[in-house]
Amino acid sequence: MKPGCASLSLFIVLALLVIASGCTQTSSSSTKIPVTQEKAATITTTTNETMVAFVNEAAAYAKTYGKDAALAEFSNKNGSFVRGELYIYAYDFNGTTLAHPYSPEKVGVNRADEPDAYGHPYFRNVMDVARNGSGYVWFYYVNPLHNNSVEKKLGYVTKVSDDWWLGSGVYYGPAEPVEASAPDAPSTSREIKDFVDSAATYAQQHGKTAALAAFSNATGPFAVGDVYIYALDYSGNALALLHQPDLVGTNFLNLTDASGTYYTKTEVQLAKLGGGYLLYRYPNPAENYSVRYKVSYVRPVDDTYWIGAGIYTREDLLIDQELRQFVTDAKAYAKTNGKEKALAEFNNPNGSFVKDGLYIFADDYNGTALAWPSRPDQVGVNRINVTDLDGSYYMQTMFASARNGTGMVEYYSVNPATNTTQLKISYVTDVDGTWMLGAGRYLEPNTANLRG
Repeated sequence: MKPGCASLSLFIVLALLVIASGCTQTSSSSTKIPVTQEKAATITTTTNETMVAFVNEAAAYAKTYGKDAALAEFSNKNGSFVRGELYIYAYDFNGTTLAHPYSPEKVGVNRADEPDAYGHPYFRNVMDVARNGSGYVWFYYVNPLHNNSVEKKLGYVTKVSDDWWLGSGVYYGPAEPVEASAPDAPSTSREIKDFVDSAATYAQQHGKTAALAAFSNATGPFAVGDVYIYALDYSGNALALLHQPDLVGTNFLNLTDASGTYYTKTEVQLAKLGGGYLLYRYPNPAENYSVRYKVSYVRPVDDTYWIGAGIYTREDLLIDQELRQFVTDAKAYAKTNGKEKALAEFNNPNGSFVKDGLYIFADDYNGTALAWPSRPDQVGVNRINVTDLDGSYYMQTMFASARNGTGMVEYYSVNPATNTTQLKISYVTDVDGTWMLGAGRYLEPNTANLRG
């Protein structure tokens, strides 16, 4: 039902009529203000550092001289913020052009939904980067200095205040249509969440009817590469399914994935809680519909419907090498030092097996907790029949995986750091045939690659 979700990655193909861009790392400006015409000499070789400094200088100018004076200077083609291929453009957070030295006719025009040079949506992604403070974006754009040929551009944008932002950029040479036809889909949990959040904002601003139409548009802003937004109501009825429009109106509440998980029921519960991640197994059309792991993020739009998006992934990306080694080391410790000493160390909140957010838990195969450093009250308690928010007997699944040697288990648990229910992915191993141990991480917004 929901392969992939539209992407919010920095490598999303972007481009505005003459939106320029900037660099790859932030640096503070130490430039004197105002800038003299001598300083505005043509730049023949533009580095990323130069781009960042240029944008930061413009932001400092705006804060020193005020918005009106800054916008007038940025819009002046012969002003101090047009230097060779570099110039400053400015927009508000609705997408309305505030300043553009080469496209004065665009000032006052809202460009939020304009496509780039290859027809891909991009501008809302640029605004999201600026809204987060500052950052870099790649996109494809017409270069007026090279006979309007389409070129790849690296942009740098920064927020001036809560009302507006500015940016600039540099061309990186010709781009072929085939290169830009499949922009990078989101690859991280943060990118998935950011994209779904941006879709929810769009829906709240434009209304449900317009949003569902946008989510159903294969060439619209919410379908990029192999990812897109899907929408359902709280009863499990499909409202928008980009690749399965014939199933709109169908109820998915009682559908299960390849492992028997009622994933739509889980999504509905997560949406009611305010949002969250889920991991399920779903056929990948790009691989002859072979079943793969898929990570999605869902969240509510309002009290009538919710939306989500996801990417296909692999176990080796969900269980990173650090986590795998942590569990392996704990098993080796138990084998070397014996069960009693090992459990004492695992239960010690200041011990060597509690670090960087990771800790070792242990249980015997009867279901009794043997080690849980953050919940000593649970040690000795039989937990074989505990369930998580979707009713899964995850401890039994954990025992079955461990009895096979090692395995990955996903379940929902209260994260003590946030006091919220979140998806946790753990790696478990058998110790001696009578008990098991493991460790896990909560799936939260981060920059680890999940695309498999």
